[in-house]
Amino acid sequence: MKNTIVKGLIITLGLIALLLSNVNAQIGIGTNTPDASAALDIKASGSAVGLLLPRLTTAERDATIKSPSAGLVIYNSTTKVLEVAISGSLWVNIVNGTTTAVASGATSSTGKIGIGTNTPNANAVLDVSSTTKGVLLPQASSDPTGVEGMIYYNTTTDIVKLYNGTSWITLTN
Repeated sequence: MKNTIVKGLIITLGLIALLLSNVNAQIGIGTNTPDASAALDIKASGSAVGLLLPRLTTAERDATIKSPSAGLVIYNSTTKVLEVAISGSLWVNIVNGTTTAVASGATSSTGKIGIGTNTPNANAVLDVSSTTKGVLLPQASSDPTGVEGMIYYNTTTDIVKLYNGTSWITLTN
């Protein structure tokens, strides 16, 4: 009788875990109440507020990221800008709009995390998938202590800024 109850409890907990794994909920980092419009909401305070994306040289990017999904974003430490993959065939420099062809081939799939997906993209360290929500950048009222590749949203000027290792660059007007 006791084994039957334990087995029933284990099966029930397993079913609950399975159901919850398919729920599209918001993830909060630094907050217990993420914004309803965000799949990922990052809150920070202090002098180091920003999001550090993967930082790769042009050579590392071309050697390790093959046929990226549209929307993949990296910080290119050679050119000191953010790049986004579009159409799986071009990298676009977010600062000046220039494009570069992407390398083709297969990317190894290790160490990836998915939010809103059980099958994160092989080219991404973090794959935030949603058709109804966005990602909220960390916010600050003035430029924090910068780390090369850091981005944040300035609440005083309503702009997104990128630190290129020397100075903060405005990405939006």
